[in-house]
Amino acid sequence: MDWLISIDIFHLGDWIIAQSPTPTPLPTPAKNINDIELLKSQLEFLKATNGQLSESFNKFVGAMQFTLVVFAFLGGFLAYVFGKNLDDAKKIASQVIRQEIDNKVADLVKSEVATVTRTLQRERVIASTVVDYYLPSNDLETNDCKLLQKRGFQKVRFWNQRRQPKNPIGDVFILDLINSNLLSGQEFAGLSDTDATNKREEKVKEQVDFVLNWLEKATVLVIYVKGRYREIDNLATRVDYYYVSANAPVSLMGIVTDSAYVAHGEKN
Repeated sequence: MDWLISIDIFHLGDWIIAQSPTPTPLPTPAKNINDIELLKSQLEFLKATNGQLSESFNKFVGAMQFTLVVFAFLGGFLAYVFGKNLDDAKKIASQVIRQEIDNKVADLVKSEVATVTRTLQRERVIASTVVDYYLPSNDLETNDCKLLQKRGFQKVRFWNQRRQPKNPIGDVFILDLINSNLLSGQEFAGLSDTDATNKREEKVKEQVDFVLNWLEKATVLVIYVKGRYREIDNLATRVDYYYVSANAPVSLMGIVTDSAYVAHGEKN
C-alpha cells in the first residue's frame, strides 16, 4: 500500500474534474425557430416539385394514350380497307412507288436521248461543213485556222495572197484582218487619228469587196477583225449576204460554228 502514500490528496480533485466530459450546452430558442423555418421551406419546395412532376407525367400519359388510340384507329381502318391483310397494302404501295420510279426514269431517259440527238445533229452539221480561211497577206497558216481544223469541220482550207481561193467556195468564208496586219504598220505612222481611221475604213471596204466576188449566196461571211468599222456596220445596206464579225479566237470558233448552222439551213 505504499502507492497510496504517493498520491497527492490535494490534486486528486483536479484530476477527477479533468477526466469528466464537458456537458453540451442546450440550444437556444432562436436556433430552434430557424431550423424549423428551414425545414418548412424545404418541405414546401418538395411539395411543389412533386406537384409539377405529377402534372408532367399525367400529360405524358395522356399524350401516349391519344397516340395509341390514333394508331389503333389507323390500324383498324387499314385492316378494314385491305381485308385485314396489310400485305395487300404493302403490295399496292410497292406498285405505286415502282410506277412512279419508272415514270421518272422514262422522262429522264427521254430528256437525255433528246439532248444526245440534238448534239449529234449539230455535230453532223459541223462534220458536213466546208470552211475557207483567207489571210490577205503572204503569211503562213495561222494558229486560229489550225484551231478551226481541230474542231471537226469536214474541211478547213487555208488561203492567202499567193494561193487564193478557188471555186466552189465552201459554206463559211473567213476574212482574217487581224493576223495580216493589214490595218496597222508603217503606212499609218504620222497620220492623224481621223486620217488613220479613214484609211482603215478604206482598206476594210477594199478587202470585203474583194472576197464578195468569190462568195455564193448561201455562203456565210465571217470578218475577223478588232474594233468596229462603219463599212461592216453598213454592209447590209448594199449586199444581201449573210455576214458576221468576230474579234478574238474564242468568238471566232463559236461564230464559225453558228455560221455553219445558218449555211446548212440556207442550203436545206
